[in-house]
Amino acid sequence: MLKGLGKQLRKPSGFIGKFVSKMMDIRNRGFYERIICELDIKSGDKIYEIGYGPGLGINLIANSRPDCSINGIDFSELMYRKATKRNKKFINNGSVNLRFGDLLTADTGSEKYDRIFCVNVIYFWIDLNIVFEKIYSMLNDGGVYCIFMTHMKDFEKPAFTKDFCKYSIEEVESALKKAGFKSIEYKLDKGYYIKSNK
Repeated sequence: MLKGLGKQLRKPSGFIGKFVSKMMDIRNRGFYERIICELDIKSGDKIYEIGYGPGLGINLIANSRPDCSINGIDFSELMYRKATKRNKKFINNGSVNLRFGDLLTADTGSEKYDRIFCVNVIYFWIDLNIVFEKIYSMLNDGGVYCIFMTHMKDFEKPAFTKDFCKYSIEEVESALKKAGFKSIEYKLDKGYYIKSNK
């Protein structure tokens, strides 16, 4: 059952996925509020969230920064439906655009972004080098990429994290540098907030 929870956290679906979605809203709100501050969003910024879940982070930004455009992708069909419903008014006015799909295989086109971020997603990426290279290619020069990840020690005992990719801060920093990111900073507060610049 707990192993099944890990799979649901990765890609929520069905009846259980609806409960996982509510849990994400509660648990991730503080992380979103903090990472949005770290993003230091400017007027007119183009923003992209990877793994938007039920759409809380996108909603927080859209409500506070109507002068920005926000895009996102998530490979859970349930999360796509929930995030679309939550952000319907912003989708209708054109400030939010949500996609259903996998970042690694999706055609992200030639559009570039000023801010890209993800919250509690990194544990589901097997090869950070491939992911970070793609994210780097999606950023404008001077753009910012922010990550929130739970500390490794908090994943040592829970059974549901058995199949998670457990990265140290040093491994993440090394992969970011390899992809070309610079000025990498991180802060520890119930997990790591990692900020890097192109």
